[in-house]
Amino acid sequence: MRRFSALIALVFFAATAAATAQAPRTRPPPLVLSSSAFEDGGIIPDKYTQKAPQPSPSIPFNWTGTPAGTQSFVLILHDLDVVTNKTLTDSLHWLAWNIPATATSLPEGVPNVAQLPDGTVQITHRNTIGFVGPGWPGPSYHHYTAELFALDTKLSLGTTATRDEVMAAANGHILGRAALAGRFHR
Repeated sequence: MRRFSALIALVFFAATAAATAQAPRTRPPPLVLSSSAFEDGGIIPDKYTQKAPQPSPSIPFNWTGTPAGTQSFVLILHDLDVVTNKTLTDSLHWLAWNIPATATSLPEGVPNVAQLPDGTVQITHRNTIGFVGPGWPGPSYHHYTAELFALDTKLSLGTTATRDEVMAAANGHILGRAALAGRFHR
């Protein structure tokens, strides 16, 4: 009887293992960042840049594929082609954090205030709160990259936090990351 039970258990185990091996594994969709203003790698329209009357409205961003467990988002827009003081520092144009986990977009023209009613916080830089449009004056295009980070926490930082403080606080809490690049020159 023990051999028969062992044989049945072995057959059951083999059948279960075969079914599991054949079952396709489904992965959650990736976090994807987009904009209705331009395509990835496209030209950023002048209305969102320093070429337009100031202050220019913020670029609208949308995202899909929010990872499970997301508690908040961080969005950063920066010019990766700038070298500042021979360091890795680039040119920051927007940094917003504690964007609610239920959000799927930031609209055009986010108000330039330190904290929005939904809890989103925007950094102060270049003596401006919030979005500063691309403004590279040179003859060649610069690449302005927007990065969205899904975090498993809200950041406990005040409205005076620096970029370095925000990124350090986010480190170790990133569940997903998406990027979108646009180009601009005057």
